[in-house]
Amino acid sequence: MRARWIIAAVVLAAAGVALAVCWQRRAAVPEPPAVAFPPPASDVSQRIEQRLGDDHAFRNDVLFLLAATLRDRCQPAQAGLLARMANRASLPVLAAVSAVTQQDPSLDRPIYQYIQHRADATQCGQPLQMPLAGGRSMAVDIEQYARTFPDSYFDPQRSSEPRDFGGLPLQQRAGNACNSVVYSVLPLGGTDWRCSSLRANARARVRGLCEDELRRQHGGIGGELDAAVGQGMQAAVVSAIAALPEDCR
Repeated sequence: MRARWIIAAVVLAAAGVALAVCWQRRAAVPEPPAVAFPPPASDVSQRIEQRLGDDHAFRNDVLFLLAATLRDRCQPAQAGLLARMANRASLPVLAAVSAVTQQDPSLDRPIYQYIQHRADATQCGQPLQMPLAGGRSMAVDIEQYARTFPDSYFDPQRSSEPRDFGGLPLQQRAGNACNSVVYSVLPLGGTDWRCSSLRANARARVRGLCEDELRRQHGGIGGELDAAVGQGMQAAVVSAIAALPEDCR
C-alpha cells in the first residue's frame, strides 16, 4: 500500500504545477498601485478579522495568499515561488478559506477583496499586521516568511529556516521536483517537537534518495518526476520511513 502511495505521489508531482503557473502569470510592480483595490464594507471586514483571530487554519490560508500576492509585486523576479513551493509541499492552501465560505457564502467575494486591498495597501518591506483573538495583532515579515517557507505556513513568525533544506534558497526548493514526493510521504504538521525533528531529518534523507535516483535515470535533478523514478526509489523510501518511530510516520 505504501509503495503504491509513493508511486502515486510521483505521478501527481509530475502534473501538480497548475497553481504555480497561475501565480507566475500575475503582473508585478514594485510599489502599491495608485488606487488600491477597495476593501469590503466595514462590517464585513470585521467579520473576516474576527474569523482570522478565532480560526488559525483560516488565518494561515489568508496570510499565505497575502504574502504570495505582496511578494509577487515586491519581488517580481521570484513571482510564483511561494505558490509553487506550497504545491510542492502539499500544503492545504485554500482548504480553510473554502470551509469558511461554505459556512458563510456571503464572505466568498469579500475575503478576496480583503486580501487584495490589504496587499495593495502594504508597502514593500513593511510587515503585515494580522489580527489575532482579543484585539491583538501579529506582525509578519514577508521575506522571513519566504525564507522559512513551507514551515512558516503553520508558524508565520518562524525565524529559523527549515533544517532539512541545508540553507538552499526558496527558488531551489520550489524547483526541486523531489520535494513533491518528500512532503507527500512526510507531510508537515503536528506539534510534537520530537517527531518534527525526526521527520525533518527523514525528509532530507528521502530527498537525497530521490535526487540520487533522478541522477541515475536521467543524469541530473532538473525537470519533473515520472513513475520510473518512483519505482526505483520506493524500497529505499519505505525503509527510511519505517526507521521512524511508529507515531511519527
